[in-house]
Amino acid sequence: MSQAAGVAQATSTTAYAGSPAPAATTPSASDAVAGRPAGTTTTTTKTPRWLAQWRRIIASVCIIASALTALMLFNTWQETRAASADTAQLVRVQTIKVNLLRADALATNAFLVGGLEPAQQRAAYDTALAEVERTLTDAAQAQPADRAALAALNEAVLTYTSAMELARANNRQGFPVGAAYLNQASTGLRSTALPLVDNLVTANQQRSRDAMSPLPWTLVVIPGLFALVALGYLNQQLARRFRRRFNVGIVAAGAATLVMVGLAGLAAGNQGSEDSRLLQGSYATVVDGAIARSAANDAKANESLRLISRGSGATYEKKWSTAAATVVDKTSGDTLGPAEGQWRTYAEEHAKIVALDTAGNWDQAVAAATSSAGGSSTADFNALDASLREVVDTAGSATTADLDSGRFLFLGVLVLALAAGLAGAASAWRGVTTRIEEYA
Repeated sequence: MSQAAGVAQATSTTAYAGSPAPAATTPSASDAVAGRPAGTTTTTTKTPRWLAQWRRIIASVCIIASALTALMLFNTWQETRAASADTAQLVRVQTIKVNLLRADALATNAFLVGGLEPAQQRAAYDTALAEVERTLTDAAQAQPADRAALAALNEAVLTYTSAMELARANNRQGFPVGAAYLNQASTGLRSTALPLVDNLVTANQQRSRDAMSPLPWTLVVIPGLFALVALGYLNQQLARRFRRRFNVGIVAAGAATLVMVGLAGLAAGNQGSEDSRLLQGSYATVVDGAIARSAANDAKANESLRLISRGSGATYEKKWSTAAATVVDKTSGDTLGPAEGQWRTYAEEHAKIVALDTAGNWDQAVAAATSSAGGSSTADFNALDASLREVVDTAGSATTADLDSGRFLFLGVLVLALAAGLAGAASAWRGVTTRIEEYA
């Protein structure tokens, strides 16, 4: 019995010894590659899911940052385009005002001659009104927002020209009623037409200034900087989990995003500086030159109205002085070329006319006011008007040209910044995907 038991025990022992031993826990290949400690089954399961979530998040952050940056750059590009159009419209409406006052100055001065006015002045008057008509049409086509005001202005201009034609027709025939029509035309011009033009000037000046105030570069770079912070945080988390200091894809995404931030900041900052330069330079010359030229022609018209009205000379001289103060204020400095000295020369001739009229030498005052000989009041004024016109036209063309050239360059930078931002999103996606593939 004991012998049988011994055989059974031996058989049992042999069978136990021959059975397979429990498998030892050894590090998996993925753990070895990823640098994770052995036996992290839970971590092995959760990490790919964590990576997939972060891949979506970081790619979304990069795409959103790129889209916001591009949107702000596009807004600035549109504002620059609007600034160019609004500046051109401002020049148009200023030209309308100047030519209306120029026509009035020519008509009132020719009225002093009596009978048939000088052919040269008649031609200049017709040219000024023809330019008003052409510019009204151009302005209405260029800016729909101004069409209602321009239509009202056109009616006021027609009323003025009709009254002025009656004045000139009666003056040619020697009828005293011509002076009444002339005063009616000039008064109507200043009470109806000019306020409409002034409102148009103010509106377009405000629009153009607003358009030349783009978003500051510090605001434009915020989305990109946020994306850089997110990329840095993710790289830090990846480094902690995988014991690798840098993820190539994340680093490439950071570099692309940094390029986007740099281009966006540079473009926005440069556009802001350019707009500031224009506002203080050629744009200011356009505004000041047009104001000076309008005031100068207003003054010249009042010089003639003073002599036409005779007994009301003091009233028109006060208006002349008001306009003269505006001219002096706007022409002081170097921005309007020789206008300051030319105005001073004309003002001296005007003072002689006033002195003659005040002394009772009305005929001599009229002769001095209507003479076009060199050194006369009219000759000096024509030189001033031509000089101001040239300065304003040159400055206006320079302003719109600078805005247009910068606009196309800005659009190129916008496209590059958008491409860099999208490339960053793709690099970040690939960088995280590489880590996920290590678990496959």
